[in-house]
Amino acid sequence: MFDLLIENGTLIDGTGSAARLADLAVSGERIVAVGDLAGQPARRTIDAQGLVVAPGFIDVHNHSDGWLLKRANFVPKTSQ
Repeated sequence: MFDLLIENGTLIDGTGSAARLADLAVSGERIVAVGDLAGQPARRTIDAQGLVVAPGFIDVHNHSDGWLLKRANFVPKTSQ
């Protein structure tokens, strides 16, 4: 049983491949399956129809790059 199942989303995986309709399953803190997962049991299910699912990366745009020169470990920037 998955902890989380995101169904029917438009998956963009960051590899440069074309977007595709797919389901995505998470167990613990890891993505464990991608594809057609219809009918699979999960503790929580999210219907992402009409939404984009972009696992594994977050690009929060900001203008804080200069802080890296002022602070050796600017956690909000280096933890992305």
